[in-house]
Amino acid sequence: MPRSRKSALLTVAAALIALTPAVTAVAVRSDDPPKPGTPAAAATGPAAPAPGAEQAAADTKARLAAESVVDVPVRFTVQNVNRTLAACPVDGRTYQVTGHLTAPKAVLDGGAGPRAVTLYEHGIAAGEWYWRLDAPGYHHTEELAKKGHASLTIDRIGYGGSDKPDGFGSCIGGQADIAHQIVEQLRAGSYRTEQEGRAAVPFDKVVLAGQSNGGQVSQIEAYSFQDVDGLVLMDWTDLGLTPQANARFFSSLQTCLRGGSAADGAGGPGGYAYYDLGSEEFKAGNFHDSEPGVVALSAPHQNRHPCGDMASQLGSVLVDLRHLKDIKVPVLFLYGEKDARVQGGAEHRALFTGTTDTELIEIPGAGHYMGMARNAPQVHTSLADWLTKHQLR
Repeated sequence: MPRSRKSALLTVAAALIALTPAVTAVAVRSDDPPKPGTPAAAATGPAAPAPGAEQAAADTKARLAAESVVDVPVRFTVQNVNRTLAACPVDGRTYQVTGHLTAPKAVLDGGAGPRAVTLYEHGIAAGEWYWRLDAPGYHHTEELAKKGHASLTIDRIGYGGSDKPDGFGSCIGGQADIAHQIVEQLRAGSYRTEQEGRAAVPFDKVVLAGQSNGGQVSQIEAYSFQDVDGLVLMDWTDLGLTPQANARFFSSLQTCLRGGSAADGAGGPGGYAYYDLGSEEFKAGNFHDSEPGVVALSAPHQNRHPCGDMASQLGSVLVDLRHLKDIKVPVLFLYGEKDARVQGGAEHRALFTGTTDTELIEIPGAGHYMGMARNAPQVHTSLADWLTKHQLR
């Protein structure tokens, strides 16, 4: 990444750190591999793969087939540009975004009739896996398909199976522009399927749903491009981050100020960092009232994120506060009652003055990863009912 663009992004981030009282409570922690003699608790990587993970994946595949749910690998060619109202630097290059289109067989094979799809944007500490956990009752898109709804899940650039730019070549506004490009390709049917014999189909209506800072990506897309038919915000508020979230955010941001590390630890482009340092932080910050087996399946998926996404997040909040009123479509707000990272859902909802169609639902006992809590069925039912009510299926 050109030095001028990286320096500008880090200068803004450093200024924001200096202006916030949260930084005074943050200890500087390194995202680099621990030195010899460092206690095991300081290790920064994810947990080891859960026992039985391969069998769980096979069981999911069999279950989907038995339920007449189609699960198609898909690919989108996108440009890492930023035409949103949330200005931040990107590298302008072409990348591949991978994901899965999951829907009732009748929806994808039902001829040329009208179709609706929900595009899901994951958070900064997650990936496409969040919506596709191989555990019965916790595979989000399976549950929505059983209720008649089509879903597209992706790894954003810098995550999982999608291409990884230099971590300072990505930013929140750029991620929102890529979401816009995917919306356009969904409407045109111009994306690529990775399943032999199955062609891409167009969708007449597209809903954008985001979890954690994927919610910020989603709302930036919605007010910048005015091209979606509905918006779902899960576990995100611009002004309601808790002291725990702030401490982890600024600690990780300081790792980025030192240049970050390689995307995959030992290899790949640089400029990446963990939001949570270690599996215990990851579990404590995201889960509440979750089955141990669900947590065990989730923890190995912990991943680094692009530093540019983090460094641009605070500045984008200021843009959000000016433009959330420009969102005109129906908005559903979903929050976990015991979220350790995000609070103030009602206050966030009040900022959406441009639409009279908003609804807020709190999931009892759920943490930040409310889709992984024991009350996950309420998440699926609430969202499916809202989509149906707004004729978005």
